[in-house]
Amino acid sequence: MKNLFTKFSLIAALCAIAVSSVSCDDDNKKNTPPPFSSELIGSYKPASVSRPTAADPEEMQEYYLTFDVTWTDPDNIPGIDLTEILGIPYQMPMNTVLSMVEAIGSGIVKGGLIGVELKNDGSFGAQYKDLIVEGTDVSAILGALLEPKFGEEVKSFPNAETSEILPEGAIGYYTKDSKLYFKIGRDFLKAAGGADLDVPALIDGLLTQYPSLGIVSADDYYAIPLKYVQENGVVKVYVDRAMMVPFLDVFSSLLGSLDSSVTMGIDAGKIIKDLKDNTTEMEIALRLQKI
Repeated sequence: MKNLFTKFSLIAALCAIAVSSVSCDDDNKKNTPPPFSSELIGSYKPASVSRPTAADPEEMQEYYLTFDVTWTDPDNIPGIDLTEILGIPYQMPMNTVLSMVEAIGSGIVKGGLIGVELKNDGSFGAQYKDLIVEGTDVSAILGALLEPKFGEEVKSFPNAETSEILPEGAIGYYTKDSKLYFKIGRDFLKAAGGADLDVPALIDGLLTQYPSLGIVSADDYYAIPLKYVQENGVVKVYVDRAMMVPFLDVFSSLLGSLDSSVTMGIDAGKIIKDLKDNTTEMEIALRLQKI
């Protein structure tokens, strides 16, 4: 009888261990975050669209960065006062300036950006060539932007140099509801600011003041959203007017407070205000082709 009792006790103990093991395994599965997933995982290269140039509507050009604006009154597009820069009274139409920005951006993307990789662990990387700037004065910088030249070496981001200041997991991406979010860790920003500057506190204050910015504030990261659409293997990543306007309000306030000597006599705050007040639609877009 005693042996029979001992056997039953042993069987009961083994059953208890088995049940406990299954229960613990279920708990571990519940605590394990789901694997990262995104429909954008893959490698990409810059893609272009062909459209007429601003100077000659019959001449077609490839654009790698596009800036589309619909003006409230196309016959009365606001201008930018370049009098102090040029030394003579001159107002450059804002659509001309935006066309120049589009051309400059396209040249930099075409020659400088080699590829982008959105990895299956939520991290991302890029391959690029350095923009060559021969000098530090304004004319040298403008010359490098208007006629960009690039180094021969293809570099990668992140790399050994950036890893010294950018720890693993400090930046990443995710997609949700046709938006591509680029995120940056709170701990990284806290460390970057040091003891004298609480960067997360500054960002939290900004988001409290401007809640419509659309920046995601999570427990351990911030994330900035971009919209995207896919068609024939090309992903168009873009921001539209609704996404830009809250940022324009912030920049208008900040830039408007700068001394004219800093902005070379240009009223940067007024430019941004005019852009907001005189447009009905805006879109800045970068296209990437999956490879």
